Amino acid sequence: MKPAQFEHHEPETVEEAVSLLESLDDRAILAGGQSMVPMLRFRLAVPETVIDINRIESLDYLEEDDEWLRIGALARHADLEESALIDEKYGSFADAAPLVADPQIRNRGTVAGAIAQADPKGDWGSVLLAHEGEIVAHGPDGERVIPASDFFLLPYDTTLDENELVTELRVPTPAAHEGSGYHKLKRKVGDYAMAGSAARLVLDEDGRIERAGIGLTAVDITNVRATDAEDHLEGDEPGCEVFKRAGELAAEQSNPESDEHGDAGYKERMVNVLTQRALSDAAERAGLVKRRVSQ
Repeated sequence: MKPAQFEHHEPETVEEAVSLLESLDDRAILAGGQSMVPMLRFRLAVPETVIDINRIESLDYLEEDDEWLRIGALARHADLEESALIDEKYGSFADAAPLVADPQIRNRGTVAGAIAQADPKGDWGSVLLAHEGEIVAHGPDGERVIPASDFFLLPYDTTLDENELVTELRVPTPAAHEGSGYHKLKRKVGDYAMAGSAARLVLDEDGRIERAGIGLTAVDITNVRATDAEDHLEGDEPGCEVFKRAGELAAEQSNPESDEHGDAGYKERMVNVLTQRALSDAAERAGLVKRRVSQ
């Protein structure tokens, strides 16, 4: 099947893109196109206009400053997969990037586009939640910053206004003793997650958990934080027993559905296991844990 006819616009600035969003009624944003193009092809989406933002060069960046890791709206999955900065300092991002779909999709798909798509089986939403990240959007009234915890409403539905364009994702730069990790279960290469867990730990100078973040994939109607598990971790020392209980709490807070890939009980058990693995990686990468565990 071929797409229905549509007008194609290629703005070169954010302001021009926002103006098009505001002035046109039936339109869709195209960045990486790895979700939009199949929807167009099978006429699951039939917009009158496609606004292609790939000519907005100011949105193509992956950089870090004193406060934030900043991911521009045109940064591809592969950019994070190949980044030495990500590999060195952002464990959960480094873990997640090569697990996204397959190389063809990672070469064209954008991280911000995946967040805006708000598929609960997507990996980046969980990672962003675990890191207490933010979504930067531009609209007719200027810039708006949306905490990731306030962004996801329902599958494929967010708090983004219809005239707003996601221009950046950002997460705080790591503290002195911070680590993160991401684990997911899928049947084969290219599949969406059956279950996934992103974990971030910030340790104080005594090696106790000062702050914890856990984001879950594919086990609720959106990517969600496992807040009960986070609360359990804070103030305690990293270790097998505390991680085991955190995994149990994350599983209890998840809400998976039975489907052809497995029943809900199986997926809950996987949340438990994957959360423990992500926490173990996060603790080791935080830098104070090998010494303490060996004592």
